[in-house]
Amino acid sequence: MRFALIGNPISHSLSPALFRAAYPNSRHTYELLETSSIDEAVMRFSEEGFDGLNVTTPFKEEILKFTNKRDHLTELIGASNLILKDGNLVSAYNTDFFGVKECIKSLVSKDDRVLVLGCGGAGRAASLAASSEGCNVTIVNRSYDRAKKFCDSAGMLYNRIEMLTEEFQNCKLFINTLSTRLEILDSFDYRGKIVLEANYRFPQLSFIEKRYNAKYISGKSWLLYQAVQSFQMFTSSLPDFDSMQFMLNNI
Repeated sequence: MRFALIGNPISHSLSPALFRAAYPNSRHTYELLETSSIDEAVMRFSEEGFDGLNVTTPFKEEILKFTNKRDHLTELIGASNLILKDGNLVSAYNTDFFGVKECIKSLVSKDDRVLVLGCGGAGRAASLAASSEGCNVTIVNRSYDRAKKFCDSAGMLYNRIEMLTEEFQNCKLFINTLSTRLEILDSFDYRGKIVLEANYRFPQLSFIEKRYNAKYISGKSWLLYQAVQSFQMFTSSLPDFDSMQFMLNNI
């Protein structure tokens, strides 16, 4: 079977290496399809014999208009990072939810306060994952209306970006889903906090582990756990988790 990742830019992506580690000597293949538009990516998916795609920035929301079926979780999040051909249909799923859930489930308890920064596809998936663990979740986003719309439908709290400092002080777990740096984050006191950061390529907060003795979870863990779910859905067989983890730990 033939799989690929679509997005832009993706030349740096670790997904092909993860797939090779997951299924050594497999007949399945995994490629990068870096295109300038979602239309070109979907055209290649349809015409070049691919069986499934992982989807990353900036196509996670746009991809939904090219799908025929979406599971309930994907409908709630409003974004997909995995599509599969299902006969004549194209089905959309979201494994970011499972990636976050695996990262945090042993670290949080019911009613813990969680702050999610960002309300894009990653932020919405992360907030639902934390909520599924019984946590009280608040989303802070630069676009207040975007956060309000999602949180009203999902039953979560939201606040303006100007309230980020105050919201941070009251949380146990902070999930940063922004792809770009936010300078104010460098000045926060992370003592006693748990931090999960989505951006594994250019992490902003990896310094907190040494400086504050805080619990820091790299975006590589998020990447790993969502990939395990993705690859199993692609192939209907369990990937080699230890091999995937070893690869990520040694790059």
